[in-house]
Amino acid sequence: MIALAAADAFVVYRVSRPDMLPLLSVCNEALGTGGPAAALRCTAESGLLGWLAIPVVGPLVIALVAGLLGGRRRAAVSEEASEDAAEAKEERAPELPPAAAGLRLLATLQEEARLVDFVREDIEGYSDAEIGSAVRGVHAALRKALDERLVLEPILPGEDGDQVEVPDSFEPALIRVTGKLAGGPPYRGVLRHGGWRAREVRLPTATPGSDPTIIMPAEVEVGGE
Repeated sequence: MIALAAADAFVVYRVSRPDMLPLLSVCNEALGTGGPAAALRCTAESGLLGWLAIPVVGPLVIALVAGLLGGRRRAAVSEEASEDAAEAKEERAPELPPAAAGLRLLATLQEEARLVDFVREDIEGYSDAEIGSAVRGVHAALRKALDERLVLEPILPGEDGDQVEVPDSFEPALIRVTGKLAGGPPYRGVLRHGGWRAREVRLPTATPGSDPTIIMPAEVEVGGE
């Protein structure tokens, strides 16, 4: 814009010189008598056209250059943003396979209730009283762990053994119908289990780079006997 202003100032200086004034007067008369075409021909023949074109063409050239530079700048900014997004994606923790969520829940139950230890224990050599005593402690710990990590709700209300009706619009993923089926729904039957749905899951966040298959790391007590 500074260059354009300087060029315009020079044009004013140039066309206002005494030797230019007669040419401007002639071309002005041509405009009055012959119209724009005559005036244009006059300015072209007298050499004024080039000077007079600078204030008109100059802004168009600057606008074109600004548009090109702006487009390149926007492209550079877009490319830089894409590179930043790619780097941020690489820095995020790798997505875990679907089974990892189940393994993380199992690791939580192992850590807080020793579930895997209990299931893997060989109980053949224990009495029923000893097993019952152990189950009481494991049950309490498991219930506490589940209540802290999951919000569960029954799919169907009622108690086991209640008579219920399965509507014709039931979803097979929610209700499993068993027994002797005659025709299509609706069905009437006995509630054998109300089902469970997890309304909220609060599993611990996996540490980036951790191995989801590690249910519990081995423990070594240094100096222990």
